[in-house]
Amino acid sequence: MWGWVILFVGVAALSGLGAWQIQRGESKQAMLAQRQAAGKSEPRDFVAARASADTAVPEYGLRYTLTGRLDAQRQVLFDNQVRNERIGYHVWTPLVLDDGTRVMVDRGWVPLGPQGRAEPPDPGAPAGRVTMVGVWRDLPRPGMRLGGDAACRLDGWPRVLNYPDIEDLRCQYEDDVVDGLLLLDEADARGFERDWQRQFEQMPPVRHFGYALQWFAMALAVFVIFVVLNLRRIR
Repeated sequence: MWGWVILFVGVAALSGLGAWQIQRGESKQAMLAQRQAAGKSEPRDFVAARASADTAVPEYGLRYTLTGRLDAQRQVLFDNQVRNERIGYHVWTPLVLDDGTRVMVDRGWVPLGPQGRAEPPDPGAPAGRVTMVGVWRDLPRPGMRLGGDAACRLDGWPRVLNYPDIEDLRCQYEDDVVDGLLLLDEADARGFERDWQRQFEQMPPVRHFGYALQWFAMALAVFVIFVVLNLRRIR
């Protein structure tokens, strides 16, 4: 019985990782196609797009322009982000629209501070009313969530979070946060290190599909090994 339980959990976990890689590959394919199309047109107005959409969520992969004020005092540091073999954070700064809604803006990557994670960096942000342009995407998701993130601890800013979902973010601000993330244009000097196109080139969709095949092959191998060993025991 325990052998079957371990087999089921192992195969389910490996298959789940394979399905996650397929989903990431398909999402990246869609975003690449939409970015190519969006690059030939002017960015859309974010507020107008939300008002006209049935789901009130902007379209993945398109460019939008937003106007509001940046909440520099309450930023999120997206943890465990690697750039040029260095570990750091992606800085997510909420942009507060005129109606009070918050939109998370990914302003790029910053390295760990001199004290490491014991003293996270506190990046600055422009004051006053600003207009920002960027590409819209959904919130990044891990291959597997092992329990919930301790996201609702309401102490200290900036907050270091690891793959927060939309409910985690709304808990942080105790307010309305749009489900998604705006990748700030690379030419905007108000951000940090970022090269969104390079990220796609380093991990193209076909590589995600290749990883998915490997995970499914591992799941099949575990199942075959389990069956062969038990048939030998029966004989």
